[in-house]
Amino acid sequence: MAGTLARGWRVARTGSAFALFFAGGTLLALALPLVRRLARDRDGFDLRAQRAIRAGYALFMAYMRGIGLTRVRVEGAERLRAPGARLVVANHPTLVDTPLLAALLPQADCIANPAWADAPLLRGAIRAANYVRNDAGLAAVEEGARRLRAGRTLLVFPEGTRTPEGVALGPLKRGAAHMAVRAGVEILPVAIACRPRTLMKGQRWHDVPDRPFELTVRVLAPLHPKDVVAPGARPSVAARRVTEALGARLLEALAELGSAAPEARVGEGTGPAEAPASCDPSRDSDAGREAGRAGAPPPRPAPRRGPAAPA
Repeated sequence: MAGTLARGWRVARTGSAFALFFAGGTLLALALPLVRRLARDRDGFDLRAQRAIRAGYALFMAYMRGIGLTRVRVEGAERLRAPGARLVVANHPTLVDTPLLAALLPQADCIANPAWADAPLLRGAIRAANYVRNDAGLAAVEEGARRLRAGRTLLVFPEGTRTPEGVALGPLKRGAAHMAVRAGVEILPVAIACRPRTLMKGQRWHDVPDRPFELTVRVLAPLHPKDVVAPGARPSVAARRVTEALGARLLEALAELGSAAPEARVGEGTGPAEAPASCDPSRDSDAGREAGRAGAPPPRPAPRRGPAAPA
């Protein structure tokens, strides 16, 4: 009886956190376009909108910690706050990775899945923040590279969806690497470990662990394309080498954090310049699918190739 009551209380707290998330998202989606229309100076409004969204993410994460759902430990946070352009690339083990990282970044351009960029409950906030849509193919890569050259920060989850259960790291798409190569900027790899694993791909939000889940964020040393790519290499070759190096670094860090076995492998995306993966925190969740039914089709899974060992 006590165990049932304790589980029910954990489910209720989890539900309250996601209710807060979607309520805040709806409020921002309604308020930000109105504020933009009334603003006298619209230049740079997307950065102001991103700060508002960042504040919402920080509130969401603080609420989750405050009610005892999670504990968060960050290693190397000063690298996230350093000035200059950076491409922040992270693995994606849980549903809350985007709020977790975006709350730590002073500014972040995200990659928006079209199903969410067009959803009535979210599109106002996404458009106000001027996030990059990932259905534009090479145009999305070029836009991401343009923003990096302008000195902005871009947040990308190259797996394209949450990491499947039973593996340390899913196949990586090469879109992020193409952005870094074209913009000539460094990649800031971020390894996220969640123990016990929860809010995974295909897992219902109310399937909660019996204790607070611990999120460890390890910000690794920057990876610059020129460090792993031979001079004069073709863009497709350069992107492949950068993706391989990125996957190897993430797997090494995840192994140190206890989230990857020594024999773990990482796959690689299929196309030479795939659209970068979305960083929408809810696009493949049960709650997210419900919101998507309000006016947008569910996202289609991207084609993948099976996992392969890094070269």
